Amino acid sequence: MSRIKVKSATLTPGYWIYVCPCGFQYTVSRVVRKSGKHMIYCFKCKQQTGKYYRVMTERIEFTQNWNGKLNCNSFTTMRLHNPVKYCVGAIKQIYLKGVWKGNAKIIEVRCIHLNDINQFTAKLDTGLSPEDCRQVIRTMYKNRPGINWDTQLIDLCLLEYQKESKEPTLFK
Repeated sequence: MSRIKVKSATLTPGYWIYVCPCGFQYTVSRVVRKSGKHMIYCFKCKQQTGKYYRVMTERIEFTQNWNGKLNCNSFTTMRLHNPVKYCVGAIKQIYLKGVWKGNAKIIEVRCIHLNDINQFTAKLDTGLSPEDCRQVIRTMYKNRPGINWDTQLIDLCLLEYQKESKEPTLFK
């Protein structure tokens, strides 16, 4: 019987996400102490081709409170696919026109294409028709040339405000 050697990675304290090229979505993990015992192995595709990435608490800026969604405990947002930025467990600082609304945790992510936006999704996220919602997304990324909207994945993220969050302070 042969033994398969599983690769491992040394991670420093912080939040990390394992990303496999197969696209299987993992959840953010918190590392408390520096350790070299984190497997580089995908439980879905059984490969060792993935990589760990540090997950940062980042700011999401909204220019409009579509459908009043930012006033609810949970809300959605649609962003260009980025498995490191938009992953389950990541904390985002939510701002509306430069004003802090709160910190929110991503609790679910669905990868969709622009053409997958139906009336249900469009109305909940923006209050608009599916075509108008698609146009809002195209406009949001108008300065990103080369996007093929037929193949580009969109992360439909479900976020929930964290009750004990505090407004980030700027260090001067």
